[in-house]
Amino acid sequence: MGADGSNGQVKDEGDRKNSEFQLTTSDLIKTLLKKLAVLSLQDYNWRSEYFKKTEADRRVEESIARMMGEEAAYLRPMDASDGKIGPLGRAERQLVKWLSLVIEEEGRRAKLISSSNGDLVRPMDLEVGGPLSSLERGAVEILEQIRSSEKERVLTKTLRPKDLVEEKRGPLGNLEAKVVSALEEIRKSESSRMELSRNRGGEIVRPIDVPGPLGEMELWYLELITAEKQRAKDRKRNNGELVRPKDASIQGPMGTAERKVSEAINYIKEEETERLKNVKRLLIEKRPMEANRDSALGLTEAVLVGIFRAPQLMFRVFDRVKELLQSELVSKEDNERLQDSSDSYKKKQQQ
Repeated sequence: MGADGSNGQVKDEGDRKNSEFQLTTSDLIKTLLKKLAVLSLQDYNWRSEYFKKTEADRRVEESIARMMGEEAAYLRPMDASDGKIGPLGRAERQLVKWLSLVIEEEGRRAKLISSSNGDLVRPMDLEVGGPLSSLERGAVEILEQIRSSEKERVLTKTLRPKDLVEEKRGPLGNLEAKVVSALEEIRKSESSRMELSRNRGGEIVRPIDVPGPLGEMELWYLELITAEKQRAKDRKRNNGELVRPKDASIQGPMGTAERKVSEAINYIKEEETERLKNVKRLLIEKRPMEANRDSALGLTEAVLVGIFRAPQLMFRVFDRVKELLQSELVSKEDNERLQDSSDSYKKKQQQ
């Protein structure tokens, strides 16, 4: 009895220590999570203020430029006007919009975590969600659909996911159904091709002669080979000079792809050329020595510019002095002519 009682006390003591350790670990994780949320909230406030200030300054510059009948100079591709914005500007605008929504969403989540006892708040738990909330909610819905469909498959003893009714099929069943449908189309087209070959007395029937995925694939390769053969002929007629796929007399898949890539590159080139002009304008307008010469940056730039321009000024002075030393005196006849011209000019002025 004494040994059993001591063993029971030791077991209870061990359980109590384990529970205290788990409680301490949980509190530590919550405290750490709360501190991280506070730091994230501070970072959100800083980023939000910076973005708002930058956008406000940009709006003021655009308003001033419109009042002066000009377009505001810009540095980033997304700040171009709607008529001059290109692929890079549109991509950057969409990315910045997405990032701003993410920052706002994470700021709201950090506020909830910091105001609680360190409880974890998932993006999908927010009342006003954002991009991350939509992504998490979509992922959770897909997993829930897979779980429900697999549970239904086990209950109904269905072997393949696609054999469930369409309402309970789930993502795996829909995926399998699409794959099976594509394979069924290939099987039907190949059966039709074999039947057509038998009807023609064993003549080979190509997949392109029968509707189906393999026929479409063969058609694509046939267009590619035909265009490349014609490009080789064009090269011979062009004295062996290279003919690009988009410049060939017959444009195939490679020519179409190259033409689209070239158009995209030209759009980007025009966009970046226009942006370079605006960057130069912005650098001229925003130079410290032009905006505020009495400021620290203005004085520093003025001194540096003076130091770099001083040698040029000295060389110009030396060249002018050298030119004056090498010059000759005016002859007597030329001096008399100049004097007569000056006298006649004075008389006309007096009259």
